[in-house]
Amino acid sequence: MQQNIWLTPEGIEDLLPPQAARLEAHRRNLLDEFTAAGYALVLPPIAEFTDSLLTGTGRKLALDTCRFTDNESGRMMGVRADMTPQVARIVSNRLKPNAGVITRLCYVGEVLKSRNNKAKGSRSPIQVGAELFGHQGIASDIEMIDLMLAAAKQLGFVHVSLSLGHVGVVQRLMDLAKLNTANQDALVDILKRKALPEYQAWLANQTLSESLTSAFASLITLVGSASSVLGLASKSLDSLDSELDQCLADLQFVVDYFAGVQGVDIHLDLADLRGFQYHTGLIFACYQADVSSILIAKGGRYDRVCSAFGADYPATGFSIDLRNLIDNLVDEPLEAAPIYSVFNASSAWLDQVNQLKANGHTVIRAYQDSDIPAGANQLIAQGADWVIKIKE
Repeated sequence: MQQNIWLTPEGIEDLLPPQAARLEAHRRNLLDEFTAAGYALVLPPIAEFTDSLLTGTGRKLALDTCRFTDNESGRMMGVRADMTPQVARIVSNRLKPNAGVITRLCYVGEVLKSRNNKAKGSRSPIQVGAELFGHQGIASDIEMIDLMLAAAKQLGFVHVSLSLGHVGVVQRLMDLAKLNTANQDALVDILKRKALPEYQAWLANQTLSESLTSAFASLITLVGSASSVLGLASKSLDSLDSELDQCLADLQFVVDYFAGVQGVDIHLDLADLRGFQYHTGLIFACYQADVSSILIAKGGRYDRVCSAFGADYPATGFSIDLRNLIDNLVDEPLEAAPIYSVFNASSAWLDQVNQLKANGHTVIRAYQDSDIPAGANQLIAQGADWVIKIKE
């Protein structure tokens, strides 16, 4: 019974060897990948005032945010449940780039959820991501997807599939139908749950033009392989409105690039409203392309993320939950076997140990010869020389 005191809360767990080493190696590799593409590292604090943490799009994180009173100021603080709003704050209030200047940032850190959702993994994800601020156009979305796919490859996922959506399609249809806020909220909820009977009932109760009725009727069916979906969408949505035409044109451009240039399998869902209150355009995710369909990374465009901080920087980005992927990540190549050496209070011994470590070897100190396992590499003195021998 006493042992239960030391259990961690449900959904929060330790990472032990070799999982911790595996995760750390992949974290370093991902940051190297991002840095090589021009993304500078930022490290936001683990907690900050809720005034900024839950501002703007961060409001959706209110129920997931652990809060406490700051003893120094008496103000309410929170532990971050997502790092993207923090990065937006840094760009808007610390970096403050001039209009038209593109800012590329990457980040890594642990976040904390106040609620446990086993379907979504740990309550303390380790989030790694990249964000691009200052460009509003499909070219920067493509850059982010390129980087996301490179990150998936860096993690060892050779065969991946790409999932695309565009929240602008549903939003524009709702605008054209002049739906009030309550009606929009009801529709968004139905589409998020993929509740087909409810959707059909909702549509039957609307008073819409024939073209809009047809468009809404086809919307729920516009899911599947990208080529077939875009073919159907061009018939049911094309020429309804110039903004819808642009959404479809952007999707066609992205599909042509990733299917043609990179040969990636692409799934498209025009009724996908993941993060609808958050995203403003293209949304994307990549999965392991097998029956397991493991989510590797997800992201999208969110041009309003900086507006709550008094700035107007369009933005796009993605994130990866490394902790959730830990069991699917390959181990890094094993290093050479460690070298053991009994502690010797001399500068000659210390010089040898430091030189071995500088050359990439792992050197483990032992305090007596019996601490060194048989068959291990052992650093020993032979006269004036130091040699490495196998312990018998």
